Amino acid sequence: MKQMAFDLDFDKHFNASLVMACDHCGKETSRHLKSLAPDTVVRCSCGCDIEITSRHILAATERQRQIKSSYRLMT
Repeated sequence: MKQMAFDLDFDKHFNASLVMACDHCGKETSRHLKSLAPDTVVRCSCGCDIEITSRHILAATERQRQIKSSYRLMT
């Protein structure tokens, strides 16, 4: 299974969005981390599906926790 490329983006209230790169075209698609559920499929504008598993959500949530902790923003 290929590892999904993702990053986190934070708004001014420190809410995280998961930014995913499409495997086919490379375009980035963003969704609020809190709104994602395991085994969600997000459609890229090129028409390809990006599957988000529970492992992806757990990894993103852990990365969010680490970033907030480093800035002492535990909420």
